[in-house]
Parts: sequence; structure tokens; C-alpha cells
Amino acid sequence: MEIQTSHFGTQSINESDVLTFPNGLLGFEEHTQFKLFHEESSNPTVHWLQSVTGDQVSMSVVSPVELGLEYEIMLTDEDEVLLELDDINDAQVILIVYKQDEKTNANFKAIIRAPLVINTKKNIGLQKHLEQVAINEAA
Repeated sequence: MEIQTSHFGTQSINESDVLTFPNGLLGFEEHTQFKLFHEESSNPTVHWLQSVTGDQVSMSVVSPVELGLEYEIMLTDEDEVLLELDDINDAQVILIVYKQDEKTNANFKAIIRAPLVINTKKNIGLQKHLEQVAINEAA
């Protein structure tokens, strides 16, 4: 299938690579299907989560480890059912990042209270809203 992206133009993607967020994302509830893209690199750190249905809906995401963070997230039974998570090792956490000042490349911020949790085996995700954040510095 072909989609339009905000950073990479028209892209042909495999439907099996599409990440489904059944509840959408905060502020983008109507967008439930996304594809991860990255610039050509042997070890990319920043990825773009691009809506499959809206070419202007794209956000930068990174692993918390890239920011020196390690999450401990308690998933509810409902979260595990939504994610179809059979093995916790199939879960990956990523954070949405943004520029605080659009005029410079400095001052990147991460949304640490609403990480994305993805079942990498089944490509199902959710945005987990955390009241409290238990973060450890990554080793």
C-alpha cells in the first residue's frame, strides 16, 4: 500500500508493518494506524511515527534509553488484553519527543508521562497515561 508522509514523501509500505493503536493517541484519537520511519543510518536514534491515514500527523519518537531513562510501567489487565501481550519481553516503550523552540534544534523534550507501549510481535500499541512516573537512569 502507498501512503503520503510528511518527512519522506510517498512511501510503499507493507500492511504487516503497520502499528495499530486501537485507542489512538492523545489528541489524535481518530488516527489508529501508524508506520515507523527513520532516516538511513546504521543505528538510528530518532524515528518518526507517521499516521497511515493522515500525512500531516507525524511525531518524532525515541527509546527512553537514548535519553538515559529506564521505565517501570505497571500494565493493567485491560492493557495486556488490548496489547494482546503474552510475553512481557515483546513490549517496547518509546517516547514522543518535540522541540521546545521550533527556531533551533536545541531543547528537545520528551513526553515522559504518556509513553507508548508497543507489542512488537503483534504491532499493537497504546499510549499509557501515568499518574506517577517511576524512572530509573539506564545503566
